[in-house]
Amino acid sequence: MKTTLNFFPAQPEIEYKMDNYVERKPIGNSIIHENIALFYQFKTKKESSNSFSLIPDGSIDLLFCCSEKKPSIFLWTSPNQRSERLDLLEDCDYFGVRFFPEQRILDLKYSMRELLGKTIPLYDVVSVDTSLLEQISYGENFEERIRLFEKFSEKFYFKTEYQDLIDYSVKKIYSNGGNLNIKQLSMDIGYSDRYLRKKFEESIGFTPKQFSEMVRFQNSLAAMMINHNNYNPLDIVYENGYHDQAHFIKGFKKFADLTPTQFMYNLF
Repeated sequence: MKTTLNFFPAQPEIEYKMDNYVERKPIGNSIIHENIALFYQFKTKKESSNSFSLIPDGSIDLLFCCSEKKPSIFLWTSPNQRSERLDLLEDCDYFGVRFFPEQRILDLKYSMRELLGKTIPLYDVVSVDTSLLEQISYGENFEERIRLFEKFSEKFYFKTEYQDLIDYSVKKIYSNGGNLNIKQLSMDIGYSDRYLRKKFEESIGFTPKQFSEMVRFQNSLAAMMINHNNYNPLDIVYENGYHDQAHFIKGFKKFADLTPTQFMYNLF
């Protein structure tokens, strides 16, 4: 299943607040590339604040601290509301991998319901051979780290017994831009609302309704970022299925903890 349909999980504060930021989307059509949204890298400042805020995007990120003295790898999951990160090392290169919400490369020890909004050392939540992952931390440059991670990922792919249900439901939510009646979705797939909610929380952490709202929020943010100097709120309202501008502002603030105008001002 092609996961990029009408949805891309973005964390703009990392791009705009960290130094030497670079990113690249996966190239190709393999299972690996359908599970990974983005590779990225940045450098933290020396003797300065290295804070940025995460916003809900439904994804899972791996972040490699590529420090010779203190390398580490941790996993963070999407918060359900904007939250701040402050615990990065100074003057350090960080390499990141962002997975789509429905990814099937990292077989986590716990359900996403338990992990949502947390930052955890990778080896506490995934059983993997550490050797290749440690090589990534010592990679010479961005492209070499991507190559090493792709080599690591080739060994892993898992599927839950209800994976087809999740894949189909997520695809429907993406293709409708988050504007989907969940009761109608339940009828379409032939499962109860309660069962669908349970499996979504286990696999993605959000309920289907929350996930749909988050997709619409991210799509709205993407539209704002395209023309951030002169975006038209009314265009975003109509393109993303909000009733009116007040509805858009309320929905945006629910996830960003800021109005659209406040968010853009804080970013730029």
